[in-house]
Amino acid sequence: MSEENQLLWCCMSIIKAEDNKKWINFFVAVIAILSGFLVIRFLGQMGEWFDLEAKVPYFIGVSQGLGALIGLVVFLVVKGNEGARQHLDQVYSELVKVIWPDSESVVKSTIGILIGLSILSVIFVGVDYVFRWLLNLIY
Repeated sequence: MSEENQLLWCCMSIIKAEDNKKWINFFVAVIAILSGFLVIRFLGQMGEWFDLEAKVPYFIGVSQGLGALIGLVVFLVVKGNEGARQHLDQVYSELVKVIWPDSESVVKSTIGILIGLSILSVIFVGVDYVFRWLLNLIY
Protein backbone atom coordinates (compact mmCIF):
# COMPACT_ATOMS: atom_id res chain seq x y z
CA MET A 1 0.00 0.00 0.00
CA SER A 2 1.24 3.49 -0.78
CA GLU A 3 1.55 6.10 1.95
CA GLU A 4 -1.55 7.92 0.71
CA ASN A 5 -3.61 4.73 0.82
CA GLN A 6 -2.30 3.88 4.29
CA LEU A 7 -3.13 7.38 5.53
CA LEU A 8 -6.57 7.21 3.92
CA TRP A 9 -7.18 3.77 5.41
CA CYS A 10 -6.08 5.00 8.84
CA CYS A 11 -8.33 8.05 8.64
CA MET A 12 -11.28 6.00 7.43
CA SER A 13 -10.86 3.52 10.28
CA ILE A 14 -10.84 6.40 12.76
CA ILE A 15 -13.99 7.79 11.17
CA LYS A 16 -15.58 4.35 11.36
CA ALA A 17 -14.78 3.94 15.03
CA GLU A 18 -16.08 7.37 16.05
CA ASP A 19 -18.91 8.19 13.65
CA ASN A 20 -20.58 4.83 13.07
CA LYS A 21 -23.62 5.44 15.27
CA LYS A 22 -24.02 9.06 14.17
CA TRP A 23 -24.20 8.15 10.48
CA ILE A 24 -26.54 5.25 11.07
CA ASN A 25 -28.85 7.43 13.18
CA PHE A 26 -28.74 10.09 10.47
CA PHE A 27 -29.61 7.53 7.78
CA VAL A 28 -32.50 6.11 9.81
CA ALA A 29 -33.77 9.65 10.49
CA VAL A 30 -33.68 10.42 6.75
CA ILE A 31 -35.63 7.24 6.01
CA ALA A 32 -38.19 8.16 8.67
CA ILE A 33 -38.55 11.70 7.28
CA LEU A 34 -38.99 10.34 3.76
CA SER A 35 -41.61 7.87 5.01
CA GLY A 36 -43.53 10.64 6.72
CA PHE A 37 -43.27 12.84 3.64
CA LEU A 38 -44.57 10.06 1.40
CA VAL A 39 -47.54 9.50 3.71
CA ILE A 40 -48.34 13.21 3.67
CA ARG A 41 -48.09 13.35 -0.13
CA PHE A 42 -50.19 10.19 -0.50
CA LEU A 43 -52.92 11.51 1.77
CA GLY A 44 -52.81 14.86 -0.04
CA GLN A 45 -53.31 13.09 -3.36
CA MET A 46 -56.16 11.03 -1.92
CA GLY A 47 -57.67 14.25 -0.59
CA GLU A 48 -57.63 15.75 -4.08
CA TRP A 49 -59.06 12.66 -5.75
CA PHE A 50 -61.87 12.07 -3.25
CA ASP A 51 -62.40 15.67 -2.09
CA LEU A 52 -61.49 14.74 1.47
CA GLU A 53 -60.71 18.35 2.41
CA ALA A 54 -64.45 19.06 2.32
CA LYS A 55 -65.47 15.82 4.04
CA VAL A 56 -62.88 15.55 6.84
CA PRO A 57 -62.49 18.48 9.22
CA TYR A 58 -58.88 19.71 9.52
CA PHE A 59 -57.80 17.25 6.83
CA ILE A 60 -54.43 18.92 6.15
CA GLY A 61 -53.53 18.93 9.85
CA VAL A 62 -54.66 15.33 10.25
CA SER A 63 -52.63 14.19 7.22
CA GLN A 64 -49.52 16.00 8.43
CA GLY A 65 -49.92 14.61 11.94
CA LEU A 66 -50.36 11.12 10.56
CA GLY A 67 -47.26 11.56 8.40
CA ALA A 68 -45.23 12.68 11.41
CA LEU A 69 -46.56 9.75 13.44
CA ILE A 70 -45.68 7.25 10.68
CA GLY A 71 -42.19 8.76 10.42
CA LEU A 72 -41.69 8.44 14.17
CA VAL A 73 -42.93 4.83 14.13
CA VAL A 74 -40.56 3.98 11.25
CA PHE A 75 -37.65 5.53 13.17
CA LEU A 76 -38.44 3.63 16.36
CA VAL A 77 -39.05 0.32 14.61
CA VAL A 78 -35.81 0.46 12.63
CA LYS A 79 -33.80 1.57 15.67
CA GLY A 80 -35.37 -1.15 17.82
CA ASN A 81 -34.81 -3.93 15.30
CA GLU A 82 -31.55 -5.71 16.07
CA GLY A 83 -31.30 -7.22 12.59
CA ALA A 84 -31.69 -3.81 10.95
CA ARG A 85 -29.04 -2.30 13.20
CA GLN A 86 -26.59 -5.09 12.44
CA HIS A 87 -27.26 -4.75 8.72
CA LEU A 88 -26.69 -0.99 8.83
CA ASP A 89 -23.48 -1.52 10.83
CA GLN A 90 -22.24 -3.93 8.15
CA VAL A 91 -23.22 -1.55 5.35
CA TYR A 92 -21.38 1.31 7.03
CA SER A 93 -18.26 -0.80 7.66
CA GLU A 94 -18.19 -1.83 3.98
CA LEU A 95 -18.77 1.75 2.83
CA VAL A 96 -15.80 2.94 4.86
CA LYS A 97 -13.59 0.44 3.00
CA VAL A 98 -14.40 1.99 -0.37
CA ILE A 99 -11.43 3.71 -1.99
CA TRP A 100 -12.82 6.72 -3.84
CA PRO A 101 -11.09 7.67 -7.09
CA ASP A 102 -9.06 10.85 -7.34
CA SER A 103 -10.16 13.68 -9.61
CA GLU A 104 -7.57 12.88 -12.30
CA SER A 105 -8.84 9.34 -12.83
CA VAL A 106 -12.46 10.55 -12.84
CA VAL A 107 -11.64 13.09 -15.56
CA LYS A 108 -9.78 10.46 -17.61
CA SER A 109 -12.66 7.99 -17.31
CA THR A 110 -15.21 10.66 -18.25
CA ILE A 111 -13.21 11.66 -21.34
CA GLY A 112 -12.87 8.00 -22.34
CA ILE A 113 -16.60 7.44 -21.98
CA LEU A 114 -17.39 10.56 -24.02
CA ILE A 115 -15.01 9.47 -26.79
CA GLY A 116 -16.53 5.97 -26.82
CA LEU A 117 -20.07 7.36 -26.95
CA SER A 118 -19.10 9.69 -29.78
CA ILE A 119 -17.66 6.81 -31.80
CA LEU A 120 -20.74 4.66 -31.23
CA SER A 121 -23.01 7.59 -32.16
CA VAL A 122 -21.16 8.07 -35.43
CA ILE A 123 -21.46 4.33 -36.16
CA PHE A 124 -25.21 4.33 -35.46
CA VAL A 125 -25.76 7.45 -37.56
CA GLY A 126 -23.82 5.84 -40.41
CA VAL A 127 -25.81 2.61 -40.18
CA ASP A 128 -29.05 4.60 -40.04
CA TYR A 129 -28.01 6.59 -43.12
CA VAL A 130 -27.14 3.40 -45.04
CA PHE A 131 -30.48 1.77 -44.14
CA ARG A 132 -32.40 4.89 -45.16
CA TRP A 133 -30.53 4.97 -48.47
CA LEU A 134 -31.29 1.27 -49.07
CA LEU A 135 -34.97 1.70 -48.18
CA ASN A 136 -35.22 4.68 -50.53
CA LEU A 137 -33.82 2.49 -53.31
CA ILE A 138 -36.38 -0.25 -52.60
CA TYR A 139 -39.41 2.02 -52.25
